[in-house]
Amino acid sequence: MKFETQGFLHLKEVIPSGVLQNTQVAFDAASQRYYDQWRQSVKVGTGEARFFDIPNILDQGSVFVDLVDLSTIFELLVDIVGQDIQLNHTHARLFYPGPTFTPPWHSDMMSVLGVDHAHTSNFLVKIHYFIEDLRPDQGCLAFIPGSHRYPAKHPTPVIADVEKSPAAVKIVPKAGDAVIFNTHLLHMALDNRSDVVRKSIIYAYSHYWMKHYANSVPTDLERFANTPQRKQLFGVDIEGVPYFNRRLQGNIDQPWHSTLLSASKRLIKRALLRNSTFG
Repeated sequence: MKFETQGFLHLKEVIPSGVLQNTQVAFDAASQRYYDQWRQSVKVGTGEARFFDIPNILDQGSVFVDLVDLSTIFELLVDIVGQDIQLNHTHARLFYPGPTFTPPWHSDMMSVLGVDHAHTSNFLVKIHYFIEDLRPDQGCLAFIPGSHRYPAKHPTPVIADVEKSPAAVKIVPKAGDAVIFNTHLLHMALDNRSDVVRKSIIYAYSHYWMKHYANSVPTDLERFANTPQRKQLFGVDIEGVPYFNRRLQGNIDQPWHSTLLSASKRLIKRALLRNSTFG
């Protein structure tokens, strides 16, 4: 797969037109709701001036939940991450004109211990959805293809001009496009030299057994965790199924002690219920 070798994919026109229009409206409405709060945080020194993240994007409209398992690309995400896929964290970001807020050519995974990053291309995967056309000077994403395979302590390349270097690739997406990448791949957001804010919706996916962020779970779980697939993506546990055994298409046989523990819990609950009923 191309993703395995270069570490990223640019997927064009994956957001259906109706979903795209609804997302644009919902994104702008949500950003307006929290804009003043963000500006105040910048003023008092607790906020980041270069970009603004809409908080808890899954609670800002059902269309953002629909993007979690968008049918046009979800099968690809499962192929990359695996049947134990889970939503790990989310961002809905406005990157204002100015210098970049990211370190040059960084990996999101450098501080993660206990993982051989060069051989775990499906450990943590990010997808950026773009809801408007980007200009080439509008803070585009850039990657060093294949750098997710660099061995530990490999020197970071020095690239003076991304536009002219054969070692780097800049993505200039259109509205409805998505970019998926291995988070260990060396990447950065370039300076936003335009006079236009860059808008993107960012979802990260991991294995079910990895701890996820609170912003990866909608508040109204009863409404949105309405299928086995959604339950798994939002981290809803199944009694008796260990974290390591969670699968979209069924669960592998359980160890006898897990099955016994689950049965014991059910018996205790029944006994408590009987005592509360007849006591």
